[in-house]
Amino acid sequence: MTKYNQIVATTYAGLEEVLAEELIAISADNVEVARRAVYFSGDLEMVYRANYSLRTALKILVPLRDFKIYKVDDLYYQAGKIRWEDFFDPNRTFAVQSKVFGDMFRNSMFASLKVKDAIVDRFRRVSGKRPSIDPKNPDVVITLHVSNNQCSISLDSSGDSLHKRGYRSGNHEAPISEVLAAGMIKLSGWNQNESLWDPMCGSGTIAIEAAMLAKNILPGEIRKKYAFQQWKNFNSEVFEEIKNEKDHKSLNFSIYGSDISRENIDLAYRNAEKANVDSILRLNIADFRVAEKKNDVSFLLFNPPYGERILSGDEAFYSMIGERLKHHFNGYTAWMISTNACLKSIGLKPTVKIPLLNGSLQCSFRKYELYKGSKKSS
Repeated sequence: MTKYNQIVATTYAGLEEVLAEELIAISADNVEVARRAVYFSGDLEMVYRANYSLRTALKILVPLRDFKIYKVDDLYYQAGKIRWEDFFDPNRTFAVQSKVFGDMFRNSMFASLKVKDAIVDRFRRVSGKRPSIDPKNPDVVITLHVSNNQCSISLDSSGDSLHKRGYRSGNHEAPISEVLAAGMIKLSGWNQNESLWDPMCGSGTIAIEAAMLAKNILPGEIRKKYAFQQWKNFNSEVFEEIKNEKDHKSLNFSIYGSDISRENIDLAYRNAEKANVDSILRLNIADFRVAEKKNDVSFLLFNPPYGERILSGDEAFYSMIGERLKHHFNGYTAWMISTNACLKSIGLKPTVKIPLLNGSLQCSFRKYELYKGSKKSS
């Protein structure tokens, strides 16, 4: 089976170490942390397993060629030297997704066009046939990264971003990414052997990811397809073996989620059913302003609304959260992600601060150890 000396798993800033630990756990070789990515090596089976198993990866990329260019046409020439016919047939559709940093190209679309032309022209020369381009739903996804004159072309083995597990339905106004939710759960140090409660659960992503982690339901068990299934060397038997390695756990505790919106709770139930965790999720309509402690819970993890989601009144809203935590949840551990500006109004001193991005927003993921007479932060 083909061995790749370097495979790239991309992720969000702040989750690199968590992703590296996940890769080590699935026996990836030569794991090396980079910026918003982790490098590793392995064979095709490892490519399949990484896509199927990793909770904090966004994409699994297989680099095909690194090279330097000194003029625009060099990109066409170098991309045309890759033996594309070894990776996919001309009856497959493809797309090129580019990130370009530097002055050589006007924009990423122009760089993508050069690579597309090189691929199509090579197929014409080799087979007399040409693959079609489908920017919306391609069979094969090729990535191009240009930084000044340094270029890298890779095969994207994932296709759609791996945060798209397949359980989310409907349109919740401000969903948190499944990958970010899983990363936060792992960063929090939650031991997966006790109840966890998201008191502002929205469509249920944090609670569902926690339940999947505790039950050892892998992300790939829900997802329907990956780009590597369209590759010429796809080994369906190996992939089926990976899919059959289920090792689900039975839990003697519950994961809780509550939200002020009935619509959100209904949506969370539907998502939980798709994720096969509805049996251990306890969801209910509740306003945090009057929420009280649960006897079997001492761990809170949540993503309160902020910024455009509540438009105004951030300071009063977060002050209310701080007061509720201080006076009604002593003995709890609470983790919260929000903007630094919002978290200033909590009035509690965090014991841990971790910078994270939620979409394009700079956020802080903070831990609060709650006890009677919690001191105000300075």
